[in-house]
Amino acid sequence: MRPHVRGLYLPSEKGPYSVTQGEDVIASITAWFEVIMATQWIYPLVGTLIFFDCFFPVLPSEIPLNMVGAWSGSQGFPHLPTMFFTAMVAAILGDNLCFLLGTRLIALINRAQKGTKAYDALTWVKRNIRRSGGAAIIIARFIPSARLFMTILLGSMRYPWPLFFFFDTIGVLLWVIQALAIGYLGGVAFSGSPAIAMIISIIAAVIIGFGLQKGQNKLTEWWDTRRGYAETP
Repeated sequence: MRPHVRGLYLPSEKGPYSVTQGEDVIASITAWFEVIMATQWIYPLVGTLIFFDCFFPVLPSEIPLNMVGAWSGSQGFPHLPTMFFTAMVAAILGDNLCFLLGTRLIALINRAQKGTKAYDALTWVKRNIRRSGGAAIIIARFIPSARLFMTILLGSMRYPWPLFFFFDTIGVLLWVIQALAIGYLGGVAFSGSPAIAMIISIIAAVIIGFGLQKGQNKLTEWWDTRRGYAETP
């Protein structure tokens, strides 16, 4: 007999209470995301997050793109071409505005303290910008803090804006495709559970991004060693 208290059913310890509760939580999260993803507001919402991420990289804007891609791959919406266009416009506008304000924002990044992630990103930017500005602009798009420092530094250095616009557009194009594609593939693979698809896609994107950054650093170090380059303090 399962215990009852004042007419209320209390599941026994051996019952599927925890499993059912977990399923209810997932169902609630899924329903909440479905409401957001189904509305047309998802496009300006993600676009706004991407735009402000160019100035305040607190939450990497790859994450909402991964989530949209995963949901689209799993459920068939939001409309990926519309999201792609929105993300492209938002990222390019944000990067170029940050570039044009470079002389006014340079003091902010110079405050980065040694030993912090911000300082490491700034060091990466300064080191790579001397070698190949174009390639560095493209690669920096995939590193949240680096892309902020890159745009500000180039703007403060009076780097030719047409060149920045060209390389930044290429970087944004690759960045948006990568973020949406990872999410979409995760959504297709886990079409029965869009919530799990989003989680898997985000984890995969983080791992891939980390691997790309580490691989680029190793390649740069190898190239420096081969050419006998020594970094000046």
